[in-house]
Amino acid sequence: MLLDPILHGGLPHGASIVLVGSPGSGKTSFCLQLALEATHNGQDALYLSTENTPSNIIQHSRSFGIPLGSNVKENKIQFVDAYSWRLGMRKDPFAISRISNPGNLNEVNLIITDQAKLLAPGSLIVIDSVSGLSLSAPDEQRIRTFVHSLAQRISTMDKILMFILEDQAHDIRLITNLRSLVHGSIQTKTVDGADGCLYWKIRMYSLIGANHATRWFNNLLGAKGLTLNGGTTDK
Repeated sequence: MLLDPILHGGLPHGASIVLVGSPGSGKTSFCLQLALEATHNGQDALYLSTENTPSNIIQHSRSFGIPLGSNVKENKIQFVDAYSWRLGMRKDPFAISRISNPGNLNEVNLIITDQAKLLAPGSLIVIDSVSGLSLSAPDEQRIRTFVHSLAQRISTMDKILMFILEDQAHDIRLITNLRSLVHGSIQTKTVDGADGCLYWKIRMYSLIGANHATRWFNNLLGAKGLTLNGGTTDK
């Protein structure tokens, strides 16, 4: 599985994670790969999209070797569309529901919670992204309350919750605060290699109650999507 080099056995059920990284550092691709793996294990995935339409996300995933199409049609991966309203569009054809006012974080919380109740144990829920929601609800206290409340609710359902966060869009104090509200944090980044190639890297920053590697791993793109390889001591 994708996280096995870092965390043997994968993410524990009931865990809430903040995935932090700069734009283009592979956060969405990483979560889509996790969603696909969840369906292969007989579970489901719920994906809230605030920065792109579900159709574009699926197209993006295919370009990275992550074939989501059949899984979405079988409703193993379910999209909640909180982006199309910005474009004046109707609900995306791949979405099970549409949020037309993502600034109402209480409504977003309730919709995600209600949909999560229908998922199998161990299923993955992705909020892509908290930064996108903050454009509609810029008050930091509301963002903290939303993350804390949703993390508390999902933790009682035996599901896994992943919040995506753009590190350049927020003050470091908010990022640190959000990390304190969840069970763990994963970081992503891009670096220029000595060979002139651009590398995606990922590491487990922290995870309460679990033994895990803290080295950076290369996030490699292959015929079957993303894999992790080559633990390094990069800072």
